[in-house]
Amino acid sequence: MVLFLGISGITFSQNHITNLLDSLDKVEDDKSRVLIYKEIGRSYYHLDLDSAIHYAKTGLNLAEKIGFTKGIADLNNDLGIFYREIGLNTISVDHYFASLNVKKTTGDKKGIASTQNNLGVVYNDMDQPDQALEYFYESIEYYKEINDSIQIATLSMNIGNAYLRKKMNEEALEWYFKAKPIFEYYGDTGDLHFITQNIGEYYENREMFDSARHYYEGAIQLGIAASNDDWYSRSCIYLGRLLLNYGYEQQAFKYLFDAFVLGNSLKSLKTLRDASLLLRDYYESTGYLDSALYYSKLYKNYSDSLNFNELSRQLGIEETRYEYQIFLQESENQVAKQRLLRNIMILFFALALLLVIYIYRSYRNKQKANRLLAEMDELKSRLFSNISHEFRTPLTLILGPLEEMMELEKEKKPSKKTVQMMQRNANRLLDLVNQMLDLSKVDAGSMKLELEDEEIVKAIRVIILSFASLAEKKKIHFSHQLPGEKLVTWFDPDKLEKILNNLISNAFKFTPEGGAVKVEVSLDQTDKGSSRPDRLLITVEDSGKGIPDDQLVKIFDRFHQVEEAKEFESMGTGIGLALTKELVEVMHGKISVESQVGKGTKFSVELPVGKEHLKESEYVIRESDATMGERKSRETGTMVEEEKCIEEVYSDEESALGHPIVLTVEDHEEIRTHIREHLEDNFRVLEAANGKTGLEIAIENVPDLIITDLMMPEMDGIELCKRLKTDERTSHIPVIMLTAKASIEERLEGLETGADAYVTKPFHIKELRLRVSKLIEQRNKLRERFSREITIEPKDIAVTSTDERFLQKVMACVEEHMGDSDFDVGQFQDEMSMSRMQLFRKLKALTNHTPSEFIRNLRLKRAAKLIEKEFGNVAEVCYEVGFNNLSYFAKCFKELFKVLPSEYGKTKG
Repeated sequence: MVLFLGISGITFSQNHITNLLDSLDKVEDDKSRVLIYKEIGRSYYHLDLDSAIHYAKTGLNLAEKIGFTKGIADLNNDLGIFYREIGLNTISVDHYFASLNVKKTTGDKKGIASTQNNLGVVYNDMDQPDQALEYFYESIEYYKEINDSIQIATLSMNIGNAYLRKKMNEEALEWYFKAKPIFEYYGDTGDLHFITQNIGEYYENREMFDSARHYYEGAIQLGIAASNDDWYSRSCIYLGRLLLNYGYEQQAFKYLFDAFVLGNSLKSLKTLRDASLLLRDYYESTGYLDSALYYSKLYKNYSDSLNFNELSRQLGIEETRYEYQIFLQESENQVAKQRLLRNIMILFFALALLLVIYIYRSYRNKQKANRLLAEMDELKSRLFSNISHEFRTPLTLILGPLEEMMELEKEKKPSKKTVQMMQRNANRLLDLVNQMLDLSKVDAGSMKLELEDEEIVKAIRVIILSFASLAEKKKIHFSHQLPGEKLVTWFDPDKLEKILNNLISNAFKFTPEGGAVKVEVSLDQTDKGSSRPDRLLITVEDSGKGIPDDQLVKIFDRFHQVEEAKEFESMGTGIGLALTKELVEVMHGKISVESQVGKGTKFSVELPVGKEHLKESEYVIRESDATMGERKSRETGTMVEEEKCIEEVYSDEESALGHPIVLTVEDHEEIRTHIREHLEDNFRVLEAANGKTGLEIAIENVPDLIITDLMMPEMDGIELCKRLKTDERTSHIPVIMLTAKASIEERLEGLETGADAYVTKPFHIKELRLRVSKLIEQRNKLRERFSREITIEPKDIAVTSTDERFLQKVMACVEEHMGDSDFDVGQFQDEMSMSRMQLFRKLKALTNHTPSEFIRNLRLKRAAKLIEKEFGNVAEVCYEVGFNNLSYFAKCFKELFKVLPSEYGKTKG
């Protein structure tokens, strides 16, 4: 199938050539005839290079005869391209220089730059990269002068190619990545194909097989998507060479032979020469020496040939199709025999091994089962004993005061000290439950690091200083030593706090009055040549009784307590250190312990910081308030990015953070903090102190839900809600109104402005969380409804809300530009007077489609209607609805309707 990707394009070119040849007999003006010869030569470029050269030479002779300088320059340049394609680089250079001389005489800067670029390409092909770079650098300066971005990108790619030829791989990759974003932005599929292929060659030179294969396969897919046999065949050669070098002979052969057959079809000596050389190497490595000799002969003749058609007749290239089937069958038969013999041997040894294992395990399993049952009984007994003991004391200190409070007379109130004691013991129970939940997350493999980019030394100092009052109360000498330098890096503040809290609180718990606890923290770097620390070293040392050697090895086991610890007031459950060890390992760190009975214990922790050592699946990014503030204040608009980039950033944020966005607009800071603390586990929370700021944040970020107070400075909740519900950018966002006013009139006033829910202060946080969840759920259902109701005719939807009027407007906009193939998301956002992110989030929220998907699907649905009404053939329908690539239109149509356009009318009929 791959061999016939370009058949429709070839048919179109042949018809075009026929028309041009007919016009030659009708045109008498010599300059016009030169231009027609030039167009015929270019049309033959991908069909028949001999014919392309013939017509280009005819046109050049006529141009020289009549002194037509532009024709002389253009046709010499074309002949340079044609001769390079068949591998005659010396002749190609001569024609390029002839073209360049004429263009310099006429002062054609763009033409000079183009020809210098072509000279650089051919010199690079001739393995003269230094000469190539000289022409590339001259060419890029011309293009910078005329501000041609796409040609600057092409030159950047070519410069990278020259550096790759010089084995200066890092310089090559730097130039490639200068060019790649520009090609992606302009949708330049051709250059994007070549640069993808070149990046693959960079990784091949670095012996990075997986990366090289990934990029080569990407280049192949671009060739297939563009229906371009030339691109596809060149990429097959690169991938085939890579696979052959790494021992994947059978896979390599299929790609190389595809390239060989396509090179014959395209009459490209360059492709045939490279494919023949690699096929020779393949047959030598697999032991088929006759075939290796055959392709060696082909390679030599292709390298020396000046006439492709004569060579094709002499060597019978078309017969290689039959030979391919024979060689492939022989190779597969040989592999099948080897596989069968190997499988028989494996089966024999496996059966023998299984018999031995079965006899051995039958005996061992009985012993193991009995031992496991005994260990499980002991573990359960210890677990329930420890947990019940740990729960009993705080429960007593909560239930006892509660009973006393219930017996108090109404006018009497419990003392503040009693309530604080109850709260302290309730928190103690909560900490225990949280530790057990954390352990269960680790066991389930669901615990991820929640990284923040903050100053780590400052965070540690805050944790350590929180123990100062405890040290004073227990009369323990508490000292600490921290690094003087600051380090802003990625780390998980919550898990770091748990590790430090467990280690330091344990040290205080088992250190008697008058003893000492010492904490030392330092920064270190794994690579001594690095200028930035990447490791955190922590030691926590106490002067307690110490741990016996026979129990030291069990110190991190769950539910294990040191026997000597039982004399202390609270011996604990034995899960604190176990959790600490698990958290350290989740962070890819190490923990160790040293202890001497009667002298004390020292815990040492080594934690890597940053995120370079982590896999993407092991962490999520959590933005601190400061980080979010910086992001909101960052200037935008200097350069509009391509919609694909915006969609990827949006998708990356959604997958990384995983939560809807909730905006809280409230002038009372503590209430904002209270709401944020109870929502941030399931939502991304943005904050504003008044309605004016809240409106700006809502328009910029388009949140999924807004919680607003009624009474606020600058702009109150009523005005904020009105503006939100009448602005197309924010009208779809649900609003919850908070207020201390509870009368029915005030409730109605809030609801009449468009608020979706009304919550009276003081509110219960669970009620608010439930309201938030339900409103977002309702919005998702509404989005599904809008998505189902969208048709190609906007009038089918009743106008009942601002959101539906917005949908009518966007559909009318797409309808107006339905046949314009240049209509893209950039023009779409301009027509809608919205930023790209606002349009993206608005359409995504209402229809679950991105802007590009919305345009494409509306066009495809119009195409389906046209096919049903027998508007014309598939090509006519394709161009009528704004597609300019028939194969891409067919691919998109099949994805949406599950059938090809040509079959759609039949299924409907």
